[in-house]
Amino acid sequence: MKARRDRAAGFTLIEVMFAMAILGVSLMGLLSLQHQGLQSVIRSQDMTQAAMLAQTVITQAEFDRFPVIGRTSGNFESLFPGKYRNYRWQRIVSASGMFPDVRKVTVFVYYGPKLGRSFSLTEFLHSPMPPEAQNQP
Repeated sequence: MKARRDRAAGFTLIEVMFAMAILGVSLMGLLSLQHQGLQSVIRSQDMTQAAMLAQTVITQAEFDRFPVIGRTSGNFESLFPGKYRNYRWQRIVSASGMFPDVRKVTVFVYYGPKLGRSFSLTEFLHSPMPPEAQNQP
């Protein structure tokens, strides 16, 4: 009777292998969640950086006071040498459509793998000069 009880107290090889398989599947699920969490943090950091850089381009348009209608583009090398190599910007200035002394400024910042992601920011700028003074020679 004693020999039978000792054999029953241990685990069989199949039970150990089954427990290891369950543990392996569980750990793979947790590892996948960790990877997704890290990717989400990286995407958030990139988007936040793109938003800050877009605001930088908008601020430059504000310094121009009333930017010329048209499209310009570039990178951030002149402002931040060697820092944001994977970011490009494009600024589109257009008439507001309703008011002649208001310009619509839209900035796109492209980033990510092959510049496949983008962030856009739009602002309306008012001319510091009254419309009557702009039309006089």
